[in-house]
Amino acid sequence: MRQLRVCIVSSVGGHLREVLQLEEVWAGHDVFFILNDKTTVPLPGRVYRIAHAERDLRVLWNLVEVLPILLRERPDVVLSTGAGPAVPVALWAKLMGATIVFIETFGAVERPTLTGRIMYHLAHHFFYQWEDLRPHYPRGIYVGSIF
Repeated sequence: MRQLRVCIVSSVGGHLREVLQLEEVWAGHDVFFILNDKTTVPLPGRVYRIAHAERDLRVLWNLVEVLPILLRERPDVVLSTGAGPAVPVALWAKLMGATIVFIETFGAVERPTLTGRIMYHLAHHFFYQWEDLRPHYPRGIYVGSIF
């Protein structure tokens, strides 16, 4: 199997913890991370940090920040469980031909997150972890907990 260049995009904290649970999926590939804050968690790949946007104008700045990273790295796949930085990365990466994989966060039990609602339309592969989300994501795939 060809080694893929995988971009893991996440906010720090719970979202990062979730996507790290999937290491067996991306282990052995050329991995890099785009995070919206500092972390003390050791990560197995290159790490880029962008501004922490909270549904404000910094999201537009994130669009500017991630473009040079994506042009340099040229990911084959973008993987995320959220939150906010997933959207700007997915927008550019999809235009560049990358496959977008999004897993709605474990914390979204009964209602979808804002990021999930946006990523549902951007992702090539969309997964959710709670059955109650099925009506919100009819084209998504229920996978159960990744923990």
